[in-house]
Amino acid sequence: MANRGGRRDVLQTLDDRELLRPYRLDRAGIMFVVDLLRDAITSLTRRHNAITPEKKVITTLRYLATGKMQQCSSDDLGLSQSSVSRVITQTLTALSQPNIVTQFVSFSLDARTLHRHKRAFMDIAGFPAVVGVIDGTHVRIIAPSEDEAVFVNRKNFHGINVQIVFNAACKILDIVAKWPGSTHDARMLSESGIRQLFERRYVPTNCHLLGDSGYPCKPWLLTPYLQPRQGPQLNYNR
Repeated sequence: MANRGGRRDVLQTLDDRELLRPYRLDRAGIMFVVDLLRDAITSLTRRHNAITPEKKVITTLRYLATGKMQQCSSDDLGLSQSSVSRVITQTLTALSQPNIVTQFVSFSLDARTLHRHKRAFMDIAGFPAVVGVIDGTHVRIIAPSEDEAVFVNRKNFHGINVQIVFNAACKILDIVAKWPGSTHDARMLSESGIRQLFERRYVPTNCHLLGDSGYPCKPWLLTPYLQPRQGPQLNYNR
């Protein structure tokens, strides 16, 4: 089944199981994203054949699932390569706006929320006063045409080094995704908003992040002993 203009309507032709494989979300999930972005991605043109918000989200999800714009063009969605490119750019730009991101990614300063985080980490390994874990993750990208060398990371591929803080349930609380791959984790932290929250005492003093040895040890950031002695230091690392 196709709608006007020869574009396949996958929301009508595929069930939830069939949607999950190519788009990673079921119908309810897809429509949640559509409704979230509808105002930002609805075409202002009154052309009869304008690309719908549903089609834009589906196309973008397909691209995110495969990393290939060509796949979006060949999936019987009825869009040209140039249209696919425009749709993906528009949809990702809308998704990355602060008013959207902060609905889902936010480091809460609420005392009850921080207490829940502490309790959850305590339940995992008996480690007290931890409200989050911080680390960097390298996201591979196509080699850029400008400043190419600074995007090559220690694993020798081009990427963005992304700083993430997450809770015991692996939910992202804070994210910084702007640094080229060669940037050290400690550099990202030193210039991040999360450091400001802790060092300016917006976060209570009895709250800590855990980080690996790539970070400096601070009163609010606990890192491993590099050469732990037997006993308390080894237990702390473990």
